[in-house]
This record gives sequence, C-alpha cells and structure tokens, in this order.
Amino acid sequence: MDFDTVRPIISGLFGATIAGWLAIKWAGRLPRSRNPAKQRELVDQQRTILLCANIGAGIGIGSGLLLYFGGVLARNDWRGLGVAAGLMALLPVVVIVAGNLRGGIQSIKNGFLAYAIAQKTPVFLLYFLMSLMVAGGIWGGLAFIPDPINKKQNKPEMATPRKPSD
Repeated sequence: MDFDTVRPIISGLFGATIAGWLAIKWAGRLPRSRNPAKQRELVDQQRTILLCANIGAGIGIGSGLLLYFGGVLARNDWRGLGVAAGLMALLPVVVIVAGNLRGGIQSIKNGFLAYAIAQKTPVFLLYFLMSLMVAGGIWGGLAFIPDPINKKQNKPEMATPRKPSD
C-alpha cells in the first residue's frame, strides 16, 4: 500500500480523535439548569416550534440538493452548497422567531435555548456555526446576481446530461 491509499484513513482517524476530544471538552458547556425538569418542560413547551424548525432545516438542505439534482447547477458549483447551508441555518431561526413572536422577547430567547437543548449542542457553538452558514448562504445567493460593473454574466452553469456508456 502506498501513502496515497492510507492517507484518507489516517486523516479520518485524526479527525475523529479531534472531534471526540472537542465533544468531551464542550459537553460541560451544554445548556443546563439546576432543575433538569425545567429544561424538559421548556423543550416540551416548544415542541411544535422545534419540529417546524427542523422541517425548515430539511427544506433548506433539500432546496440545495434540488439545485444539483434538478440540473440547474453543475456538480462542482459551490453556490448550491452555500445557498443550502444558508437556508438550513436561516429557516429554523425564522421559524423560532415567528413561532414565539406573540410571547415577546423572553419567549423568543426561550425558543432559541430550547432549540440548543434539543440539538444537544452548546449555545455558543450552535449559533456561531449557524451564523457562519447564513453568511455562506448570503455569499452563495449573491453569486447568482450578475455583476453589472464588470459586465460579467454570472449565469449558473447548466449541468450537462451524461451520455450513456456503451
């Protein structure tokens, strides 16, 4: 076996080790309360909104996949991934805010906390990654707009149909 064959395995082992270490280190930062029953109650109160938020995330990733599988974008075009990641992070935020709007700011905060508890992710990490994904989605969406200054046409490349092999 040459090194090029073994390299992905070694890289995967290092990545898994780092991910495991981070999971153990960040486990202490998971949202906790002195009364776990209050956490369960908060998640139960927000159950419908959390379900809709997860469905929104699924719609976001599905829309990005649709761009590729629908033949709108070529397989190597990054814009679909950016739009999918952005929608996957933005739609749950919109659902949580819209679902808790009648309850005021505290209800919206509780909705975001319940989402972090339900995702079993530290609050700072979840919303930091989601903000990066939204930024990537904005960047991907802006890449679809033609550049009027340089007169470039940023048209999406159409995927070329595959020819059946004989």
